[in-house]
This record gives sequence, structure tokens and C-alpha cells, in this order.
Amino acid sequence: MIKRVAAIHDLSGLGRCSLTIALPVLSVLGVQCCPVPTAVLSTQTDGYQDYSFTDLTDALPEYIAHWKKNQERFDAIYTGFLGSSRQIGLVSDFIESFRTKQTLVLVDPVMGDNGAMYDSVDQTICEGIQELVRRADIITPNLTEAAILLQEKDVAHDEETWLEWASRLRELGPKTVVITGIDSGDGRVCVACCDGDHAEAIYAARVARDYPGAGDLFASVLLGKLLQGTDLYESVRCAAAFITECAMLTAKLNTPAREGLAFEPMLPQLIK
Repeated sequence: MIKRVAAIHDLSGLGRCSLTIALPVLSVLGVQCCPVPTAVLSTQTDGYQDYSFTDLTDALPEYIAHWKKNQERFDAIYTGFLGSSRQIGLVSDFIESFRTKQTLVLVDPVMGDNGAMYDSVDQTICEGIQELVRRADIITPNLTEAAILLQEKDVAHDEETWLEWASRLRELGPKTVVITGIDSGDGRVCVACCDGDHAEAIYAARVARDYPGAGDLFASVLLGKLLQGTDLYESVRCAAAFITECAMLTAKLNTPAREGLAFEPMLPQLIK
């Protein structure tokens, strides 16, 4: 049977991120992506001004209740940006309601980047995301989010500490931790992984610019590969390499950074 993912993310009309990434990426990897939209935006928020924002929090209980009534089943639950503490409570309930022993729960704890929390994130949301992290099988924080979860004031600057942080994050509850998008300072980007039995730093070439939605693309490829049965570390290598290739193409096309990674022409690479 085709595997199914409940993807709990926002939807932005312009700027590749969240559901506009998860839907095509998971689909090309042979997985049915079933969206649970948390908000609808005219554009993503990085680099665009005066965007429209429609909060769907009030619509979620009825939406989710219909799925419960139909006794829907999912092979994975995948959460990303959540705009309020109320949404965090709804997602926690969703996980409790739909999780089985076979369900993989991936939480991308979206809270900040580049050493600071996002404007829309406050301490209450951070505490709620901590609770989601405890329910996860796998989490994919960036280095800033890892520092927030560990209550570290400064980000780590060396591989030994990145791997130590990944191990410490497992103590919060998730079986597997993948810290993404670490600038190694030597022209490469690092992903620090720990699944309990093993910890490893995986490197890929870094490109000159940062692109919004890169974390969503990484997590979506990672999840799709895991659901195909691919080993964790090979899945991470695949996702990291794919990000690099997409970033190189995006730079070559001179695509504005705010539009995100031009991943569409690269999708066939995922099924080779």
C-alpha cells in the first residue's frame, strides 16, 4: 500500500516552503501527503512585505474531527511551523489520536534561526514545542532551535559539541535527532545526527546564500526516504546532497532568495 503522511504545516502562495514543498517532494517519493493547513499566507514571511495571513486555528477541530470519524490511518505525522500555543495543543491531540505503534512522528521545531527567535514565536510557544518534541520519534532543529531546546545561550562552534547537543536532545524524548544546516566555517554545511546507537556528522558543500524553506525541503526529503525504508544516515546524506544541488541550480538561475530553492527541476533526482 502507498504510505500516507499527515503534514501539519502552513500554506504560502509564493516562496517555496512548508506545504508547497512537502506535497511535491513526498509525492515524488511515492508517499501520499495529506495536508493539515494551519494558516494560509499570500507569501512566505522572509523577504516579503505586507503579506496576507489567514489563521486556520478555528477550522482545525472540525477538520481533524472528520478524520477521526473516518478512522483515518497514517504512516507518519509531520509537523512544521505552528503560529500559536492553541495550535500546539491541537497538534498534541492529533498525535495522541492518530499515532499507532507503526506511526513515525517527525517534529520540525520551528522557533528561530541565525541565533534569534522568529518574531512570531514567544516563550509560551517555545514551551509548547518542547512538549511536542517529547512526543516525537525524530526532530530536525537547526542549530538555533537546538540551543533554544537545550536552553543554551550560545550556539556551538565545533563538531564535537554539535554531536553532544544531538545526544542531549535525545534526553528530551525523541529517539532520533538531526540538527540541520550547521555552517561549519570551512565552506561546508554540517548535519549532526544521533539515534542512540550511533552519532555522526555529515557534510555537504555550502553555497553562498541562505534560502527560506531549506529546512522544510531537507525534512521532507528525509521523511520520504525513511518511509521508503532507507537507513537514517543514508537518508540524511541524500537530503543534504539534494539541498546542495538545488541551491546550486537556484543560484545559476539567479532566482531571488525570497522565492526559496528552485527544487522543481531537481525532483527526478530523488527517484533515481
